[in-house]
Amino acid sequence: MSEDPEVTSTQVARVKSDLTGPLEARTAVAVGGSAGNSGRRDVRFLVLAAAVCLEAVGVGVLFPLLASIQREDHLATYGLGLMSGASFFAGLVAQLGVGPFLDGPRARRVLLGGLALGAVSQAWFASVTSLWSLVGARACGGIAFGIILPAALRQAGYGQEGPDRGRRLGAISASMMAGITVGPLLGSVLYSTGGIHLPFIAVAVLLGVVFVLAAVLIPGSQGADAVTEPLVSTGNRSRRTSFYVLVSVVCLGAASQLPNGLYDALWSRLMTDRGAGALLIGLSLTLYGAPFIVLAPIGGRLAEKRGPLLAGAVGLMTADVFMASYGFVPSPVVITLLGVGEACVQSVAVPAGYAYVARVFPQERAATGQGLFGGAGTAAAGLSAVLGASLYAQVGPGAVFVGGAAASAALAAVALGVGRSARNRRPWLAHSASEVAPAGFRRESSAQGSNTPQPGR
Repeated sequence: MSEDPEVTSTQVARVKSDLTGPLEARTAVAVGGSAGNSGRRDVRFLVLAAAVCLEAVGVGVLFPLLASIQREDHLATYGLGLMSGASFFAGLVAQLGVGPFLDGPRARRVLLGGLALGAVSQAWFASVTSLWSLVGARACGGIAFGIILPAALRQAGYGQEGPDRGRRLGAISASMMAGITVGPLLGSVLYSTGGIHLPFIAVAVLLGVVFVLAAVLIPGSQGADAVTEPLVSTGNRSRRTSFYVLVSVVCLGAASQLPNGLYDALWSRLMTDRGAGALLIGLSLTLYGAPFIVLAPIGGRLAEKRGPLLAGAVGLMTADVFMASYGFVPSPVVITLLGVGEACVQSVAVPAGYAYVARVFPQERAATGQGLFGGAGTAAAGLSAVLGASLYAQVGPGAVFVGGAAASAALAAVALGVGRSARNRRPWLAHSASEVAPAGFRRESSAQGSNTPQPGR
């Protein structure tokens, strides 16, 4: 098996020529659409962003109601952990397994199935009567989120280049954070207004509306008809490069979500141990979410301008400094203010990770790449939640949060080093060729107008 030939100056010049050519021609080749098609893609993007937000709301409304559900249905405490585990495992399997189908010709059916599962899971919560029905409802919700998020990220990057792609990926991040932030408040208000079933019924109805909109607005061919180029090429050097890219994506995904596992498991406990009441704990979460929601689209644009791998890795390592300090700060007010600072940094780092995946995976595997990135993050978050919660009482919050920050920073550093090594092996990645078609793939139109992906070398 022979190695790939070296990249010549002519080949690099061809890539540069593609990038500096007329915007209209590049857009027509890359996405095959006009201004009208672009408008329809924007509408589809908004529908999927709303779906991501509502799925996050569905997770959030459950938080303040868990104690009431446990009391009314006489559920054992261990069942709450079983429920969380079911959601984690289902989401992990969905993100890793469904991505290829979202990139294929059955993408629309898979997406609509995810939206339907999301609505069913919320309706199921409204009629929960036993532990296993609660676990089943949570698993359905985890699968739905594992389908909808990669689909939305794929749509966000489709036909976009550079800062515009970063802005849209940041908007998806912001919509998810908005749902997580609004969900607990909405759940509490609706519970006090109409009882424990009303929050879930309301979210189920809204997801049903989004399902109808998606069925009407999203066409039948949202995925590629066929994937004509393998992600891992046959040449030895290409195989090594592809492996480095995959390792970089997995490490960056794990680094981005590992802190969230600790926060989910221990944030309330840490704030309570520092003397915070329920109001301040809720306010700390709101103040974390607010700047992220506002700044994430801007952060996505900035990440694309500066380079998403560098912005993501450095941003995560900077956020880890905030994380490491939480266990040593005695004042819950100061912890809340530090959280605001971390949120501002994460508003660049999180969309940068999505943008990096959009660059290094070809469009034909965009959802697969986002699913791999998200699956690695979900696994890291679940592991950090379990380990952090089990070690908190033994070693204290300082060691737990420093350990989590060190692990996240190490993963980010590995992602940066390995990703740069892959770029050095493929010099066109050092230019902006991936903005036309990620991972060294680009579309060349022949005399017959073929859009078959070709290796960009």
